[in-house]
Amino acid sequence: MSRLPSTRTIPRLSISLAVALVAIVLLVASGVLGRGADPAPSGSPKPTPTSMPDVTPTPAPSDRPAGGIIKVDLTVQTEHSVSVLIDDHTGVLADAVSGRPGDGMTVRWGDWKVENVDARTLRLIWVGLPRDEEVVLSISEVDAAYRFILVQAAPPANSDAIGFDRILILSFDSDVSADDVQVTIEEATA
Repeated sequence: MSRLPSTRTIPRLSISLAVALVAIVLLVASGVLGRGADPAPSGSPKPTPTSMPDVTPTPAPSDRPAGGIIKVDLTVQTEHSVSVLIDDHTGVLADAVSGRPGDGMTVRWGDWKVENVDARTLRLIWVGLPRDEEVVLSISEVDAAYRFILVQAAPPANSDAIGFDRILILSFDSDVSADDVQVTIEEATA
């Protein structure tokens, strides 16, 4: 008997070794071998620069949109929601906030009071109905003076409707005098 393996066993051995080698290569390639247990994830996944979309940042909107419209929610003595939409045609209005009204009316229906708080700030006082409302105030400059046109609901004719003060504090970029302000109050049309 010969001690050399038969020629029939060599091809079987070669095929078995080739299959085993392919299996090992596939296992290593899939990551099963040569790796320990995956560590537990910590925190939320962080996006990589390649996974983030290509977005150009846009500036945040300003508090004061182009066109000059500013909305101010007024403090009023009733449970109503009253705001003023200010349309500044001058470009010199720096800020507008609500004042704190007292009880009742300090001016008559259709009247107003404009006074200086300081050299660049005015306080505008007028009376409105106790109701939810959006008042419109237009500010323009005419012959080196300011013209305010205030549009709001008015009480019914020949009524004894109760009213409450509405106060708006207006700050300007330069000095302004209450004597140089003309106010007109117009009735809102439905």
